[in-house]
Amino acid sequence: MNMSEILSLLSVFTDLSHFRNPELLWGLVAIPPFILGGLWLSLRRRRAMSDAYGDPKLIGRFVERISTGRLVLKSVALMLSLALLILAVARPTKDEGKIEFPVGSINVMAIVDVSRSMAVPDYDGQLPAPYDKGRRLDMAKHLIVTEVTGALGYNQLGIVTYAGAAFPQAFVTDDMPPLKWVLNRAIAVGKAPGEGSEMAKAFNLAFQMLDLDAKKGNRNVIILFSDGGNDSSEAEMVAVVAELKKRNIDLIVVGLGKTTQAKIPVNMLEPRDQVGQQGQYYQVEGQVVTTRLEENDLLLLKNRVGGRYVRVSQPSDFKMTEMVSRSQTIYKPGVLELFPWFLLGSFFFLVVAILAPHRIVLGGGKNSKSGGKS
Repeated sequence: MNMSEILSLLSVFTDLSHFRNPELLWGLVAIPPFILGGLWLSLRRRRAMSDAYGDPKLIGRFVERISTGRLVLKSVALMLSLALLILAVARPTKDEGKIEFPVGSINVMAIVDVSRSMAVPDYDGQLPAPYDKGRRLDMAKHLIVTEVTGALGYNQLGIVTYAGAAFPQAFVTDDMPPLKWVLNRAIAVGKAPGEGSEMAKAFNLAFQMLDLDAKKGNRNVIILFSDGGNDSSEAEMVAVVAELKKRNIDLIVVGLGKTTQAKIPVNMLEPRDQVGQQGQYYQVEGQVVTTRLEENDLLLLKNRVGGRYVRVSQPSDFKMTEMVSRSQTIYKPGVLELFPWFLLGSFFFLVVAILAPHRIVLGGGKNSKSGGKS
């Protein structure tokens, strides 16, 4: 091995950025005394056994001794195996290029009205299963699953549902599969506390959830899915508008339903809301309840904040890709783990130590020939 080869071998270790467990490298110091001590004990034991059976010279004529070469080979191989094993456990690493990490830059909070008016099937025949009932709420769930979560990438999403009060349906996260499960199985008409449509309470809960879990420094977006029904007072909505402006939150208002009055079919409600209903349509105190898209209220909210408004007549009316598919990429140094190669080398020398031939002659072939004749 010439000098250039030696230098290239040493460069492997100089290029190592660090060891993950450098304190274990002290074990290398213990290897030579351990091997030399074991070799000394082996020779001493062999001599003691020979002396126990009689004259060593006489016994040596009938018992083949283990060659010194074999002991040297086994010792060196075992020492290298232990050294490489300690190096492997110390986890050597080497810098190698850069790794890309996509990172989201937007926190999205979806506010979904689940009051009974959202049970009107204004979109019957327009949606696939499991949204094929075509209710206003089904359209909201379909748009969140297909448009919002599909466009989020590495961004975050949380969900608030509301009726007479607000409910934290899903906290802010970038883990989309559980959110889709919540949308398809946990969100239903009437599955929020109270009666009516308290929109202001939903916004206030959304603010709290953004403060709790949203990534700081990211852009915040709130998407309101509603048919416009709102039982909150004017003072409460003014406070909501002021908070949206203060936090610099982008507001997107999605209007669901038709502008013509429609009745609420009882069979579109949850079973508990069907109890006590006598006719085909939902009644309160004997009067059939009708509902429509209260678009003026939604437009007023949009104008106060300077947000965006979309009336959904069919699924293709709502496109969220350009709004929420914003992510940035950060780069971190790449790290190459080298311990598998050290483990492989350790195993190789261990096999050599175990399978070393019984007799190895050092210094040429004459001794082997004379040994064979005797």
